[in-house]
Amino acid sequence: MRKSRRVLKRFLLYAIAFSVFSVCGPAGIVRADDNKEYLVKAAFIYNFVKFIEWPDGKAISKQSSIDICVAGDTPMAKTAEVFKAASSAKLNLSLVQEKNAKNIASHCHIVFIGASEASRLDDILGGLKGQPVLTVSDIDGFAARGGMIEFVASDNKIKFIVNTKPIDAAKLHADAGMLESALKVIGR
Repeated sequence: MRKSRRVLKRFLLYAIAFSVFSVCGPAGIVRADDNKEYLVKAAFIYNFVKFIEWPDGKAISKQSSIDICVAGDTPMAKTAEVFKAASSAKLNLSLVQEKNAKNIASHCHIVFIGASEASRLDDILGGLKGQPVLTVSDIDGFAARGGMIEFVASDNKIKFIVNTKPIDAAKLHADAGMLESALKVIGR
């Protein structure tokens, strides 16, 4: 059991590194207008697609295309190339700027909520409560306020906190290896 978790954890780390390498190129060069921090966060989100199971109607295995939505004004909106590079003939990953929070549940598998939406966060999360949409943000205290995955900086690295209560309420399932990779898990 421990060996499979180590393998899963190692795979997650390699996949993130590969995603960042794919976007940045072999020399690690990123265009000046790109933000490395958000490229890494986008790579994490790409991997969350692999380690979260959605209920039948939204199951990734039954989709040919999924929308990773962005709510608010955030550099995450400029990371579409991560998802385009990760797309395959069987599954197209699209980054979509969603201006109307009421539309998120109808087409998004994942929503990244930008810091510009901090004052509306409770309304956005309330509108998505119980919906099979993975909520992700880097708003300070996001997981404690009912968000599912919060990005945090720790030891000059991007890490994440997982809140399993809203994940369970949305009928999503987080892989044990992903939870083990989290800096902190709330709700266990």
